[in-house]
Amino acid sequence: MIRSTRRVLGRSTDDHLNAVSRSRRPTGREGWTMSKKWRDLFMMILTVVTLGLGGTQVAHAATTTTIPGKGTPSADATNILGIYMNTGFSLQPDDQYVVVNKSTTLTTATAHSVLDAVNILANDHFQWYTSTDKGVTWSQVTSGITANLKVTPKAVGTTYYQQSFQYYAGLFPGLATTYYSRVAAVTAVPSPIPATKLDVTADSNYLYNNQSAAMTTTVDAAPTPVDATGHVTWSIDNTDLATVDSTTGVVTANKDGKSGTVTVTGTMTNDDGSTVSGQTKIDIGGGLDDQTVDEGKAATFNIQGSFDSSPTSIVWHKVDTAGKDTVVASGTNRSYTTPVTTASDDKAKYYAVLTLGTGSGTDTITTNKATLNVNINRTPNVTFKTSVENLTDNSGNTDNAVTNIMDGDTVKVSGTITENNVNSKLDKGDFMMKVPDNIMNTYLTIDGKNQAYSVASLNGDAYIVASGLDFGTQKTHTFSFDFQSMETTNLNFAADVEVQGYDSSEADIGIFKSGDITLGFIDGQLQAAAHAVDFGTLTYDNVNQEITGNVVDGDDLLSVTDNRRDKTAMNITLQQETPFSDGSHNLAATLSYDNGNGLLPLSSAAQVVASSADDSPVPSLGTTTGASLKLRLANAAIEPGNYSSTLVWTLTDAPS
Repeated sequence: MIRSTRRVLGRSTDDHLNAVSRSRRPTGREGWTMSKKWRDLFMMILTVVTLGLGGTQVAHAATTTTIPGKGTPSADATNILGIYMNTGFSLQPDDQYVVVNKSTTLTTATAHSVLDAVNILANDHFQWYTSTDKGVTWSQVTSGITANLKVTPKAVGTTYYQQSFQYYAGLFPGLATTYYSRVAAVTAVPSPIPATKLDVTADSNYLYNNQSAAMTTTVDAAPTPVDATGHVTWSIDNTDLATVDSTTGVVTANKDGKSGTVTVTGTMTNDDGSTVSGQTKIDIGGGLDDQTVDEGKAATFNIQGSFDSSPTSIVWHKVDTAGKDTVVASGTNRSYTTPVTTASDDKAKYYAVLTLGTGSGTDTITTNKATLNVNINRTPNVTFKTSVENLTDNSGNTDNAVTNIMDGDTVKVSGTITENNVNSKLDKGDFMMKVPDNIMNTYLTIDGKNQAYSVASLNGDAYIVASGLDFGTQKTHTFSFDFQSMETTNLNFAADVEVQGYDSSEADIGIFKSGDITLGFIDGQLQAAAHAVDFGTLTYDNVNQEITGNVVDGDDLLSVTDNRRDKTAMNITLQQETPFSDGSHNLAATLSYDNGNGLLPLSSAAQVVASSADDSPVPSLGTTTGASLKLRLANAAIEPGNYSSTLVWTLTDAPS
């Protein structure tokens, strides 16, 4: 069974013990015999104490004792980050197994409250007691006036020990409170019991390195089997960070602000000289760990370490890079989450001030200043705002598209290039713009100044290139490129504006592109193309039916491209120049133009089938307008054959 460092419900004094003792007179033996009434009361108190126990496991312990002590075990000293809020035992004596006639040592340690510690002249006054009859009687250990007690069992069996101490100055206790340890059992066995395994734990896995009083914790060892008779010694791997008492297992952190992790090793040496070991790790720090987050994310700082009771107040501070100290939160929360971080938060520091206790028994602890490291977003965020205009005739165009550039027209492409991320790694850039081949009289300005440029061929396209845009100090640049067109054909061209970016070390960081700028070059002509129509194979079953013809290539009946700059009103006429004939016979049939609103029978005379108004393009006719041709066979003799007819489409100026 593992020995536990006791944390009891309350603190008892000699007053209670004396009340119990006065219930009967001495029997001649050292100690007192209690009446049943007081014995029941005393056992009830012990039961409550046992139920309230908690705490840590330590080396090779016997079954936890429940026998009554010389005095009721006092509450353990409550520790908040190295500050004790009450006086009591900080290290309890452990239950042990030992081979008869071999020595072992019971060890203890005490701690004093903030108020008691003010009395710098006071000292601990110890007294050990022993019982061989399960706590019925207790006697003083003559030499037991020190914190540790060496005992050598002379016979097989269990002997119980309890320590008391008072804290006072001078030679007389006066009204000093008496504190009692837990009852420890030392069990003597006839022959050695070797350990085969050792599990090591720590009361606290985090110790502060920045307090005025060195912070401590205790490491504990639990052997297998639990009644092993060996003894445990302790070692630590880095004495710059912390030390360990080789006998008691008390780990003491440095006070120099040195941080890191130590490994504490417990080694049980069996009576035959063999050993078993176990380890545990303890972090040493100032209470807060540095945090690293991406820009735009929040960071959370957590106060490290264990608390026997909660601080009454925790105030969080931020110290910015200019040294300004600001309170950012207060309350009792052991963690603080920052707002969403920005680049300006990088290398800011955070710390917390903890208030312990209440009233006159308060103290404060200040954590270390932990650094907030912000992974600043340095990804370039380049945006373009572009426009294009035909300086010769810009009618009907949009900001990013011109559709009427003719040979001789002057065109301007202009805009701004902006790096929106103030922390971007983009430092320098080359201005690049894809341009048509057939241009002349070109002129480039950047930031209002005439800019020289070179011409490069990239992937078969021509680019103008101007180097030296400085994005490190100037985040926005303006540009303007003028040219005169020499293009005489119809051509749609995407004039990309781009920036080839470089960081401060001149490393290539990629190309950033604008959206397409559409340049529409036109020849200034009005062109039309008629398409063949097929009515399929017809029989007598189709007589007197309106058969719709299908355009052979799937296009319109008449495809029109109107690239005129001056779009005057036009008429489209249609005539059936020849009847349907197979070369030998004419087909008795009527061909009509259907504009979607009715049929217009065609003849050898030209008839207007569509018109366009001034300033409007001449439309194509067919599927886009709902127009079609329909054939109707007359009820007459039909000679089988392949019949065709010629239609003539004519575009003419409409009468004014």
